[in-house]
Amino acid sequence: MMNATGSPTSEVWLRGNVRPVLVVAAVGGLAAIALLATLFLTAAPPTAWWLAIACCLVIAAVIGTLAFAAAQPRLVHEGDAVMVRLAPGRVHAVPLAAIECFFMGSSRLEAEETYRDDAISHRVGTLVMRVAERAADWQARPTFVPWGTWSDGAIVFDGRWCAPLSVELARQLSGKLVAAKRAAAARAAGSPEHLP
Repeated sequence: MMNATGSPTSEVWLRGNVRPVLVVAAVGGLAAIALLATLFLTAAPPTAWWLAIACCLVIAAVIGTLAFAAAQPRLVHEGDAVMVRLAPGRVHAVPLAAIECFFMGSSRLEAEETYRDDAISHRVGTLVMRVAERAADWQARPTFVPWGTWSDGAIVFDGRWCAPLSVELARQLSGKLVAAKRAAAARAAGSPEHLP
């Protein structure tokens, strides 16, 4: 996709989600209120108040930073690559040619097998972006595990930390991938219909 000046434009394919951070913010807010209420009821000295306020500001800064990072898109198509964000402050430009498809998956909610059955209620929906085996350099990357994983050529996005997932979304992304690959091939071939 090109803009009027001929430079590639960005298209968000998968948005981030701040809802899990709101839970952390609520817990942090309740803890801050409890701390300040305790200081008030015990007539704490000014030093304790300053320490408590500093602690609350640090917690607020951490939560704000996490919320900002969580709101960033997980997938953005840009030129001949898809930008993948599976860790705060880290984006990988995966070439379109290295990506095979998208499909829905699921993973256990618990790290350990605490349930004997594999009931759907114990699983979370995921979106998988498959990387071709021939793209050896793109088979694995470090991630922020709550957002997803990237190993053995499978880039897995946790449904709790991105826009709502569905089979239709996976189909749309696969369609966008095919269209982006065709457009990239046409640009490489110098097709006039794709030139600015």
